[in-house]
Amino acid sequence: MGSFKAWLRAVLPLLVTVLAGLPATAAPPLNALPERQLTLNEAILLAVQNNRDLATGRLDRLAQKLSLQDSEDEFRLTPGIDFSAEHDSTTTALGRESVSVLGVSPKVTLRIPTGGTLSLSANNRVTDRDEASQFITLEFAQPLLKGGGTAVGSADLVTARRMEQIGFLSFKSAIIEIVTQTIYAYRNLIRSMRAVEISERSLQRARDLLAVNRVLIDTGRMAEHEIIQSEANIAERELNLIETRDALNDSRLALIDILEIDSRTRIRPTETLQVDAQTHDADMGVALALQNRPDYLQSQLSKENAETALLVADNARWWELNLTSSANFMHSGRSLSEAYSRFDDDYRVRLSLNIPLGVNADGLRRDQQRAWFSLQQSKLRIAELYQSIDIEVRAGVRDVEVQFRHVALARQARELAERKLEIERIKLNSGLSTNFRLVEFEDDLVRSQNAENDAIVAYLNALTVLDRIQGTTLDTWKIGIETTAVGMAGE
Repeated sequence: MGSFKAWLRAVLPLLVTVLAGLPATAAPPLNALPERQLTLNEAILLAVQNNRDLATGRLDRLAQKLSLQDSEDEFRLTPGIDFSAEHDSTTTALGRESVSVLGVSPKVTLRIPTGGTLSLSANNRVTDRDEASQFITLEFAQPLLKGGGTAVGSADLVTARRMEQIGFLSFKSAIIEIVTQTIYAYRNLIRSMRAVEISERSLQRARDLLAVNRVLIDTGRMAEHEIIQSEANIAERELNLIETRDALNDSRLALIDILEIDSRTRIRPTETLQVDAQTHDADMGVALALQNRPDYLQSQLSKENAETALLVADNARWWELNLTSSANFMHSGRSLSEAYSRFDDDYRVRLSLNIPLGVNADGLRRDQQRAWFSLQQSKLRIAELYQSIDIEVRAGVRDVEVQFRHVALARQARELAERKLEIERIKLNSGLSTNFRLVEFEDDLVRSQNAENDAIVAYLNALTVLDRIQGTTLDTWKIGIETTAVGMAGE
C-alpha cells in the first residue's frame, strides 16, 4: 500500500499536467464562427431586412396606412342603431299614472364630398298601453358658402392622402440612407483588406531584402552595419501590418453594425473593386433628381397641403349659409304594423345664415394669415432645395470625373513605383545602391499602392453619392420598396 501511495504521488502531478495541456472540446471558442461570404447585393439586402431603424419605419408605415383608412371612412356609410327602454310614473289629481316605453332607432348617415350630409333615420316606439308610433326622416344638409364645395369638403381626405405619400417618401429616404451606408462600409472593408495585403507583401519584401543583405555581407560586398537599416525596415513594416489589421477589424465591425448580425461573424467580401468609365450629364442629372429625390417630392406635397390649408382658411371666413331639406313620415296606432299601414308626410326646406363678428372674425382672419405665411415658407423651401439640388448634382458629376482621373494617375504612379523599386533592387545586388535608397523606394511603392486603392474606393463612392443626390439609388441596385416590407403584419 505504501508503495502504491508513493507511486500515486509521483504520477499524479504528471497526469494533471498532461490533462491541463489537452485542448478543450466541450465548446468552440467565441471567434470560431464560420466565415460568411457576401456580395455587395447580398450585404445590401441583409442590411435592409435586419436594420432596426427600418423595422421602426415599417411600423410607422402601418400606422400611417391605418390613419389613411380612418380618413377614407369619412365618405362611407355610417350605420347605427339605438335601443332605449324607459318607465315614466306621474302623480296627478286623478291618481298615479305610469307608462313603459320601448324604442328602436336605426340610422344611416353619409357624408358627401361637397361638404353636405345625407341621413335616413327611423324612430319606433311601443308602449305598454297598446300604443305604437313611427317616425321616418330623410334629411339632406348642404353648406352653400362656408364649408361648401368639393375642394373644401374633401380637404381633409386629400391632405391625409398627401401625408401618407410623405410618409412613404420618408421611408424611401431611410432605405436609401441604409443602402448608401452599407455600400460605403462594404467597400471600406475591401479597402482595408487590400491594405493588409499591401502591408504583408511589403513585410515579405523587407525580409527578402534582409536575406539579400546577409548574402552581400557574407561575400564582403556590404558593410555589416548597413544591415541595421533592413532590420529597422522590418520593424516598421511589422508595425504597419499591425495597424492595418486593426483597421481591418474596425471596418469589419462597422459593416456588421449596419447588417445587424453577430459581431463575431467573419465577413469575406466576394467582390473586387472594379473601375468602369461612366459619363454623366449634369442637366439630365438635375432632371432625374427633381423626379426622384424624396426630399424634393416631400416639399412639393407639403406645398400642396399648405395650399389646401389656405383654401380652407379662406373659406372659413365666409358667412355660413346652410340649406337643410327633410322629408318626414309619421303615424301612430295600436301596434307597429298598424303604425306603418299609412304615413302622414311632412316636407321642410330651411335656409340659415350665420355671420361671424368681432373676436370670431378676427381669429379667422389671423388663421388665414398664418396659412398664407405657411404657404410662402413652403415655396421658399422648394426654391432653396431646387438650388441646392442643382448645385449638388453638378458638383457630384464633376467629382465623378475628377475621381476617375485620380484613379488613372494613381495607377500610373503605382506602376512607375514598381518599376523604380525593381531597378533599384538590381542596382543594390550590383553594389550600385544602398539599403537606404531601396527602403525609400519601398515606402514610395506602399504609398502608391494605398493611394491607388483609396482612389478606386473614392471613385466608386463618388458614383454612389451621385446616385443618392439624384435619388436613383434604389433603381441602381434594383431594390423595390415593397421588397423591404417582408414580414410586415397587416399588409
